[in-house]
Amino acid sequence: MTKQLEFLKVNGNKIVNESDEEVRLRGFCLGSWMNLEAFMVGFPGTETAFRKAVANVLGIEKAVYFFERFLHYFAGEADFQYLNSLGCNLMRVAFNYRHFEEDDKPFEYKPEGFAWFDKVIGWARNAGVYVSLDFHACPGWQSSGWHCDNPGGPPQFWGQKHFEDRAVALWEAIAERYKDEPVVAMYGIMNEPEADDAYWLNHYYQRVAGAIRWIDNRHILNFEGNKYSQDFSELDPPPDQNAVYSSHLYVLPGLDDVSYPGPAGDEDYDRRTIERIYKGRRAYCVEYNVPHWISEFGVIYNSPVYLESKMQVMADFLDIIESYEDHWTIWNYKDIGKMGFVTVKPDSSWMQRIQPVHKVKTDLRCDSWIDRTSPVMDHHLQGLALQIQTSLETLPGEWGAVDEELSFMVCDRFVSRLLLPTFAEQFRGMSEEEIDQMMCSFAFENCNQRGDLAKLIQQYTE
Repeated sequence: MTKQLEFLKVNGNKIVNESDEEVRLRGFCLGSWMNLEAFMVGFPGTETAFRKAVANVLGIEKAVYFFERFLHYFAGEADFQYLNSLGCNLMRVAFNYRHFEEDDKPFEYKPEGFAWFDKVIGWARNAGVYVSLDFHACPGWQSSGWHCDNPGGPPQFWGQKHFEDRAVALWEAIAERYKDEPVVAMYGIMNEPEADDAYWLNHYYQRVAGAIRWIDNRHILNFEGNKYSQDFSELDPPPDQNAVYSSHLYVLPGLDDVSYPGPAGDEDYDRRTIERIYKGRRAYCVEYNVPHWISEFGVIYNSPVYLESKMQVMADFLDIIESYEDHWTIWNYKDIGKMGFVTVKPDSSWMQRIQPVHKVKTDLRCDSWIDRTSPVMDHHLQGLALQIQTSLETLPGEWGAVDEELSFMVCDRFVSRLLLPTFAEQFRGMSEEEIDQMMCSFAFENCNQRGDLAKLIQQYTE
């Protein structure tokens, strides 16, 4: 019989339940369920563009069915029971505001979004697992990243009252609905903010904390650092006493295909290097005596040749986090085999259907975060970057390196937009029965699990 979960709260730099027992939160992030991300599912571009492209091919009614079936199979009771079997007790659930409101109907909330929240909370309750509701994609885009559904360009959220009003109002609606729900461990106020002027981030944190507390004075509030949850240097003191702060930690040996320990980029990496970076991430929490949560960390599994090195990176990550008695959730729980712990099988109906365009997408490096190199594109991009850099440096001023941003704008944005209509064409003419069968590819029972990572996790959760 599953133990009934109690409300969590902050006590100093610890998290405790209502019985004043310390609770260490360990688990995964459920990305690409209520916030689609290209590399995890295989499409090029952003969620909103993908949805429109599918609607253009299948029609609006069948496109609604297409994405409902995806949601239905991507997460379910079995996923949370498996999480519990590993000894984990938290799933961080990423969500896009578009599940709750449309841009042409702001502040008019759709029941479907809350219905999916109700489902995930029910699965978690039955498995004895907490959830954190993580605001991953805000109106106006809080960062320039694809993961907040930004189609390209700087974030528009900061200093825009309309977007801030909508974000705060949505949190008020969520708090009103779940204020008495102990399975919700905390509210993740905003994922990976990117505010050039930290004043606006502090302003938003202060405002949303006050708005939630008028309705709900029990749930923990989760705040992240600036600059993709890495920079805490300009954050004000915590705006609420019942607050957890989280940072994200990715290192080059976990992302690139290199041996670890060893050199990556301009630095030699080993456990001491990672711990030095880690201590910098948690310094804010030490200063203000609040709990620290690494809400995202993980590696990219691009080449089996480097699997042993990637597992060693994860082993050092976990050992360091546990040595500081902090909390953690691994990015990501499920995907098509890039960073996921549970992975869609290569011979599944979904992977076979998308394979022709997905191969071109990979060759052209349309996810530069995940496909780190491309024999087809790199020498062209490097030559163009060198030409731009050389010309800029003849002018007065300080010029940063342009190669990474150029690659992102050309591949992730421009080429992805070119490929997206063709990607959607792969679904033309499919019946509802065929769509359902294809989306079954994402169901837990039809996926693989990374057994080596499971054994590593259980060294700490048991």
